[in-house]
Amino acid sequence: MSDEVPLETVISLLDDATVRTILTATNVEALSAKELSEQADVSQATVYRRVERLTDVGLLTERTRPRADGHHDTVYVATLAELSIQLAGGEFEFEVDRHGDDIADRLTRLWEDF
Repeated sequence: MSDEVPLETVISLLDDATVRTILTATNVEALSAKELSEQADVSQATVYRRVERLTDVGLLTERTRPRADGHHDTVYVATLAELSIQLAGGEFEFEVDRHGDDIADRLTRLWEDF
């Protein structure tokens, strides 16, 4: 996540039940907007709005999932691994740890999709 994203933005996002559902669901597996819509019991338009906000701050990433019919789906994966907030010296400080996305991880995901 960019250091430029204010703590208030992160807290505001996490205060939204749909955002929390999206992050927890996509932490387990890559899901499409339709699948997220069904899990969160909200419209796909709502999912797309939340997904856009989450990707803007780097808490979610977009991937392509190939299908057997030759087409592909856009799916989303949470990048958030850990969020730490502390009060030090009269100020809140926070740190976001994200899941790594090195070449080995990408090759493993590609292989698993076959």
